[in-house]
Amino acid sequence: MQRALVGLLVFVFAVLVLALPPGAEAKPRPRPTPTPTPTVRPTPTPTATPNPTPTATPTPTATPTPSPSATPTSVDGIDVSYHQGTIDWSQVAASGKRFAFVRATAGTLTADTEYARNRAGARLAGLSVGSYHFGNPDTAPNDASNEASWFLQNATIASGDLIPVLDLEVSNGLDPATLTAWAQAWLSQVSGATGVRPIVYTSPNFWSTSMADTDWFARNGYTVLWIANWTTASGPTVPAGNWGGSGWAFWQHSSTGAVAGVVGPVDLDRFNGSSLPAALFVP
Repeated sequence: MQRALVGLLVFVFAVLVLALPPGAEAKPRPRPTPTPTPTVRPTPTPTATPNPTPTATPTPTATPTPSPSATPTSVDGIDVSYHQGTIDWSQVAASGKRFAFVRATAGTLTADTEYARNRAGARLAGLSVGSYHFGNPDTAPNDASNEASWFLQNATIASGDLIPVLDLEVSNGLDPATLTAWAQAWLSQVSGATGVRPIVYTSPNFWSTSMADTDWFARNGYTVLWIANWTTASGPTVPAGNWGGSGWAFWQHSSTGAVAGVVGPVDLDRFNGSSLPAALFVP
């Protein structure tokens, strides 16, 4: 009996469960709406503004300081003696040299062995030529006169030549007063014989010391100065108050020049002007 009752109860419970409506099922949880992921736009890389390439300022080309031999307002030349040996004067002329001073004599005993050849060769090549005497003063009686006579005897001073030169660069112990008198005597005698006042060749130091820097010669007609001052400066040092205000006419600016046609070093000279004036030539 009890078993029948229990079975009946189980049957009734099952019927009741099956009779429940479907709405009694648990409702599903709604799915959350997903939060949209924002689209990240890439930050644009700014385009760099190119810096303009600066225009390079050209470095100015330095203008070279002209050497003495390159001065455009001068006339170039050389002076020579037997020390230069045999000279090819056509090459000297082709190198741009326009004049030459040639040693004729020294003292009272020396006649330059290359004088005649140098004078003739330079003239043939078209150079203006002058003759010079190397003064060798001493205290012998009439020494200045004897040296002047020796020069006049051996040198050729012709019309069209450059006026002659006294090369005064040694004192041989003579004091300034005695040496000044010696130079005055030599110049006076040669001037009287040739009709022109010779050129004086000297150096600034010699004239300032051995000649006491006298301006007598510049003030008394010997106005043409040939100054020996070996320097690369733009001009020489001129003694005797700028040679009495006359300045220099010829400048020996080097003793070690190189010139085509001359073997070994040679003295380089220049005239202070664009051309040699008529006053520098023997009439």
